[in-house]
Amino acid sequence: MVLSGPHPHCSRQTSSRRTWLKLSLAAGCGLAGGAVAESVAIAPQLLTTTRLSLGSPGPTGQPARSPLRAVQLSDLHIRSIGRLETNLLRAVTAAAPDMILLTGDALDQAAGSGPLHAFLDLLPAAPHRLAIMGNWEYNAGLTPASFQRLLDRHSFRLLTNETVLIEHDGQPLLISGLDDLLGGQPAVPTGSIAHDPQLDHLLLAHCPASRDQLPAIQGPAATLMLSGHTHGGQIAPAGFCLVTPPGSGSYVAGWYCDNGPPLYVSRGIGTSMVPLRMGALPELVTLDWWLGCQHPDRPA
Repeated sequence: MVLSGPHPHCSRQTSSRRTWLKLSLAAGCGLAGGAVAESVAIAPQLLTTTRLSLGSPGPTGQPARSPLRAVQLSDLHIRSIGRLETNLLRAVTAAAPDMILLTGDALDQAAGSGPLHAFLDLLPAAPHRLAIMGNWEYNAGLTPASFQRLLDRHSFRLLTNETVLIEHDGQPLLISGLDDLLGGQPAVPTGSIAHDPQLDHLLLAHCPASRDQLPAIQGPAATLMLSGHTHGGQIAPAGFCLVTPPGSGSYVAGWYCDNGPPLYVSRGIGTSMVPLRMGALPELVTLDWWLGCQHPDRPA
């Protein structure tokens, strides 16, 4: 008699293989689903704080000096006051800053002005409040004049190709703000030429690729440059950036200290285009700067 059909042992192997494939597929889908869920529901809400320092308190035995403490709020893309924004407000308040810096893309649509007003109302008091334009302010139909009117209620000064001189603990600091590289027209800041080029100089530019146009548009050489715009790639699995928006140049996030002034690129707070973050968590930057000190090539 000839028996038809698969051998019983082969049948068990086929059944085991099918079970393994089903389990593997289920596990893969589960991992992918978990990663997507994390990038949508968790990562965009997880605020990190990066603490930078520049200079030093001074020689031992000298009277203690007070650093200028600045907080950089970049790429808020604010649409409402949710958990992330609430945690951010708490972190900024706890930092007790001397200076609050809005480095562009505070909102991304005209309807965002209401939530932005609410958010700025809740920020702690600070002696210095400065802002610059980002590409999304321009996309939302704002001009430097209309954005300044929005900021007036909250005592922020908008720097559009402009330099101001402030003082902290008896030490001067130049602060220049460039117009946005994509939506505006960066130019040599007014008021920068007359100042002592040896003074500490903070340069604010929303798009980090603005650094590649220096020194043509910066005025006095910058001691430090702060930018945002890139969101750290926003979608950067395992820290590998897949894409950055125009205006990023070769910059993604963190320190860049070669071939130009030291630049720190913030990953920003909110999200743009898609409400996802992966491998690039929201970032509040705090900076302690001992003005008037000799600065290392690479800030801490």
